[in-house]
Amino acid sequence: MDVSIIIVTYNSAPSIGDCLKSVQEQQDVQREILVIDNASSDETINVVRGSRVNPILIENRENVGFGRACNQGFAASQGRHIYLLNPDAQLIGSNGLATLCRALTEHKGWEMAESRVASTTGEWKRPATAYPDQSHAGKDFSALPGKIAWVVGASMIIRREVYSELGGFDPEFFLYSEETDFCLRLRERGYEIGFVEEAAVRHIGGASETGRDPYDVWTRRANGLHLFWRKHYPPQDVDKLLRQNRLRARYRMLVNGWLARFQPPKSNAWQKHRRYRAIWETSKSLLAARTNRK
Repeated sequence: MDVSIIIVTYNSAPSIGDCLKSVQEQQDVQREILVIDNASSDETINVVRGSRVNPILIENRENVGFGRACNQGFAASQGRHIYLLNPDAQLIGSNGLATLCRALTEHKGWEMAESRVASTTGEWKRPATAYPDQSHAGKDFSALPGKIAWVVGASMIIRREVYSELGGFDPEFFLYSEETDFCLRLRERGYEIGFVEEAAVRHIGGASETGRDPYDVWTRRANGLHLFWRKHYPPQDVDKLLRQNRLRARYRMLVNGWLARFQPPKSNAWQKHRRYRAIWETSKSLLAARTNRK
């Protein structure tokens, strides 16, 4: 088996059909498809079962998060390469998957790679060359191999033995920043991340969060980011970053809260107010907990 395609779903009914169709159309590659569903409450399971792809389906009774679900898929897979694809993403063309597999074979220094990823507006996202708030942290990453710091989990391919060596994703992360942590741990072991421009994916992004209160979404984002800081940055830098986030978010929360009073319900200002309130409260709570432990 050349590659195991792992797709983690959560209320992905509107998009999973197109995702599976794009995988089915891939040529010149031996593949298996695994769908791990995180207790979807919509028609996701029925769409998956009704597709012509006939994937291996793992149904969780609760939402265990992205990283843990990927690890479940890995444990049930057989491919030489592991390809993670978001359910709201579609491979463009019929040779993208074969191109990704070939790139890992041809580039001996690469143990992981990302395809090009396009948003719904047509904007192409480039791989990150720095870690979150790295410029405000005292840790030196200059000795790590390669120029790519991390890639998004929407479309990434990893050699099987490396995924196993890293122990997969850290289960402490529920959603957000788990791929950043994974990529950094990979580079810390001396491995390089590649970028395959010839393979492309169209990604909606945030489809499972559509319609949710921005407060809930950004609380999860903030918790994931803070966990990444705590794992990889010096304690004094974590405290500094939390204080900066708390102050910056409080100001923006107040400004957008005031603006929201003069706009319709769930306006852009209201969404920003909820976003920054989540960041402010999470940063404030984590900073207080860290202070109490000292």
